[in-house]
Amino acid sequence: MTDPVDDPQPPSAVFLDRDGTLITETGYLTDPEGWQFVPGAPAAVARLNRAGVPVALVTNQSAIARGMLDESGLAAIHGRISEGLAAEGAHLDEILYCPFHPDHEVERFGAFASWRKPLPGMLLEAARRFSVDVATAATIGDSDRDLRAGEACGARAILVRTGKGEAEQRLARARLQGEPTVVADLAAAVDLLLGPAT
Repeated sequence: MTDPVDDPQPPSAVFLDRDGTLITETGYLTDPEGWQFVPGAPAAVARLNRAGVPVALVTNQSAIARGMLDESGLAAIHGRISEGLAAEGAHLDEILYCPFHPDHEVERFGAFASWRKPLPGMLLEAARRFSVDVATAATIGDSDRDLRAGEACGARAILVRTGKGEAEQRLARARLQGEPTVVADLAAAVDLLLGPAT
C-alpha cells in the first residue's frame, strides 16, 4: 500500500538500506565482486542526486563482528558499489555501517551499538552530517527493522518488496496492526517521494 500525494515535497535526505534494496540480497557479502544492483536502483539514486536530495547508505554489517569480513574488505565492497553507481551517473553522499553484533567472534565488535538498526543511530548521524531535520527525511529498506529505525526518529519509512521485503511486510503489518508504506522497489520508492519520472 502506498500513500501518494498530488504534489510530493522532496525529502530533506534519504537513508538507504543496502542489501535487498540497493543491491540484491546475497546473505553475508564478503566478495567485492559478488553483488549486483537491484534493477533500476542506480537510476533511482541518480534521480535523488539530480533533485538535490542527499543520500546516505545505512547498513548493518554484522559480518565484521562475526569475523567473516574486516573493515578494509567492507571498504572494498563499498568502493566497487560506488564505482558501479558512478558509471550510471549516480553517487552516495555518505556511507554509514554498523559492524557490531551481540553474536560476535571479534571481541571489540560485540558491544551494544545504537547504530544497529532497528535503533536509529545511523539515521540520526546521517541527518547530523547533512544538517537536516530527520523528521523531514525518508528511509527506504527491505526489512521491518529499516521501518522501525525510521519510525524511531520520525523519518518517513518505506518498505520495498525486493530482498526480504515480501516476508518483512507481513511482520510489519502484524506489528503495526495495519499496512506499512510498501512499494515494489527502490525506483518505485523514489517515484513516491519525488513524483513519477517524466
